[in-house]
Amino acid sequence: MEGIKKRVFYIFIVLHAIFWTLLQLIRNTMSIDSMEAIQWGALLSFGTNKHPPFSGWLIAGFYNLFGRYEVLAYLLGQLCLLLGFIFIYKTAKFFMTKEKAFCASMILEFCFYYTYGIFIDNYNCNIVLMGLIPAITYYFYKAVNNDKIKNWILFGILSGIAFLTKYQIAFVFMGMFLYLLFVNREQFKKKGMYLAILTGLVVILPHILWLYQNDFFSFAYMIERTDSETHNMPFLLAKLGHLTYPIKFILDQILAILPCFVVYIFLMFQSGKDLPLHASAKTKFIINFGNLLSEKVDLKNKNSIFLLCTGIIPILLLGFMGVITGSRVPGIWGSAMLSMAGILIFYFLPIKFNKDSYTYFVKWCYFGLFASLLAVGIFGILQTKYFIAYPYKQVMTDFDKIWAQETNNAPLKYAAGNLRNSFHFNIHNKHKATIILESFGHKNPWINHQDVIKSGAIIV
Repeated sequence: MEGIKKRVFYIFIVLHAIFWTLLQLIRNTMSIDSMEAIQWGALLSFGTNKHPPFSGWLIAGFYNLFGRYEVLAYLLGQLCLLLGFIFIYKTAKFFMTKEKAFCASMILEFCFYYTYGIFIDNYNCNIVLMGLIPAITYYFYKAVNNDKIKNWILFGILSGIAFLTKYQIAFVFMGMFLYLLFVNREQFKKKGMYLAILTGLVVILPHILWLYQNDFFSFAYMIERTDSETHNMPFLLAKLGHLTYPIKFILDQILAILPCFVVYIFLMFQSGKDLPLHASAKTKFIINFGNLLSEKVDLKNKNSIFLLCTGIIPILLLGFMGVITGSRVPGIWGSAMLSMAGILIFYFLPIKFNKDSYTYFVKWCYFGLFASLLAVGIFGILQTKYFIAYPYKQVMTDFDKIWAQETNNAPLKYAAGNLRNSFHFNIHNKHKATIILESFGHKNPWINHQDVIKSGAIIV
């Protein structure tokens, strides 16, 4: 029976990856994040103009292995989610039965970021973190509870890779530090934690050196984004942003997982112990709601504090960044941190499973999978917005004709300007022009400025 349940779980997450990869083929073009990551990977650099380089390395390696096909970007994003699903299940087993652990992972099928969000973004550093954060959390829990050097080293390596993916992983580390500080302080006296820190530092050292050598170029993006949000605002509105932006960020996270709560309530109808065979749905709900209230969770035990520190604190800290800067914190930035949402729901709102609960819930998950595929598919087919329906094939064909006529088919070495459009000149144009990632006076460590002056560039 256990093997059957595990097979059902793995079949579900594989189908999720396959169907959501195929669905994205209805798009005319990849997202700007995906195209940007491809450009980062092509730089063969330890830094980029925005984020650390790992998401670029990953997709560049994928492309070099299998070819430059857009579907590979969609597939890679889904493989990151698949990895996340597996480690969410493995982590959930530390806190609940295997049946509930399966459900804690599968319930994310109803989360906004795992459906519509992945359709819009395809692949980016947030999606890579959606696979890495559950793995980091899993090895951190194992390390602090069995203190094996192997687990600390794996935690250190994955933490380093996560830092090379996006700097906001620091908020997850802050939550883990608070857990050690208040609950597991003895780890500060052991070598495992320091070995993990050393391992992580070795992984990120080349990037740190790159930042130093290039005047911390990546941080210019964050500073400019903050300035651009508040620069032209009236004084009062700018000050209100310190309060309204964090609130909006938290509300975005609540709305993203709200469907998960709705499905969980439906699961309560079918759960419970020793219910009458012919009990009505209303009776089942009342009994199970009573079970929910009667099973009190000890918020002071180590497991509860661990989940709060790794699942709640990072999101609150990320939102608090808006309090300090007064700038907008996009809701999508919380997507990777919501990977713990299913575990939090099943742990802090415990319901009793009967023998039919798992089967009942799996049916709901499959319904959610196909319903969301249908809804997003219809949206994608009807969508005419440029970020989905950009007619790059026609644009590139027309451009090649004009370029050949005007320049006698001279080589095109560089493209700059609007990134959403200029990326196509590298990915979809026969000239494969090098993209000048920043063309507004910023330093470009990857570009030979004299060669740009000599060769010229197309400004989009």
